[in-house]
Amino acid sequence: MGKREQVATILGNPLAHRVWDSSGAGSRSLHILAYHRVLDDDHAIFPFDEAVISATTHIFRQQMEFVSRNFNVISFKQLARLERERRAWPERALIITFDDGYRDNYTNAFPILREMGFSATIFLAVGHINAAKLFWWDFIAYCFKQTPLSSITLSLFDAEPLSLADTGARREATDRVLDWIKEVPESTKSEFVATLADNLEVCLPKNLAAGMHLSWDEVREMMAGGIEFGSHTMTHPILSNVNAEQLALEVSESKRIMEQELGSEVLAFSYPVGGRTSFNEMVKAEVKKCCFRYAVSYREGVAKKGCDPLALPRIHIETSHSLNLFRANLMYPKIMLR
Repeated sequence: MGKREQVATILGNPLAHRVWDSSGAGSRSLHILAYHRVLDDDHAIFPFDEAVISATTHIFRQQMEFVSRNFNVISFKQLARLERERRAWPERALIITFDDGYRDNYTNAFPILREMGFSATIFLAVGHINAAKLFWWDFIAYCFKQTPLSSITLSLFDAEPLSLADTGARREATDRVLDWIKEVPESTKSEFVATLADNLEVCLPKNLAAGMHLSWDEVREMMAGGIEFGSHTMTHPILSNVNAEQLALEVSESKRIMEQELGSEVLAFSYPVGGRTSFNEMVKAEVKKCCFRYAVSYREGVAKKGCDPLALPRIHIETSHSLNLFRANLMYPKIMLR
């Protein structure tokens, strides 16, 4: 048993909570959880990118039960009100977030959140709402999983062939391509994606993405049930890789459409991918220009008073995490960002 699992076994002990509070992780801090999908699908036969499955419904319920016992769940709207009124953050403040806008947020996560009485913020890639089209990472994963080829040379990516001999090799090839595609200009990514199915000799079913993403009616139903929505751009590009014109469009148009559809101000933004190279000062300036009050990254950590509201860190939730590791990551976060 690792150190985190060991400390997690005593989280019910008042002494553990006192140690936690004395570290500064309790007061004057804000934990923001980063989820993507909540699914019970078998990873071995899942046709898309299983890396974005954050939890099963059973594990998600257990996680939310732990949150209920140990944290005060708030929304970005409540956070803005507290700051406007110059009031302190609640003890053990926590915001639950989901990126992308997959429909399982509605079918699997929402009932549990509603049962717990929790708000959460779902960051929508607006161009995929009401649309049956795959995200680029799901498309890439699907093509590599379905190809009849045992190897392929993709000259735009690498002069050396990629092995596709077995499931492990295909996952490795997918990961390598996804890592590369996050660093190249948007035009290169678009060219690569446009030719990938043909290069891998994959026939795409007509309704492959049907029902994968939220509809606006589902979004409005969830909003009526206490869920908050933020922007995750229009098409989920890596914003540091796009030109100024597309950057402005991705940020401003997503906010405009969301506010038109929901009849409510959109306060928060999530940077696609959200790592250190995925957004920069120019991107942050555009987000600020469009009047977003908060923006979350995918940098691991916990926000503290005085931190940059347009670069808030989050705690990643992964399907590979045990419940004990989830508890330890929340109670004893690795990084405390100022």
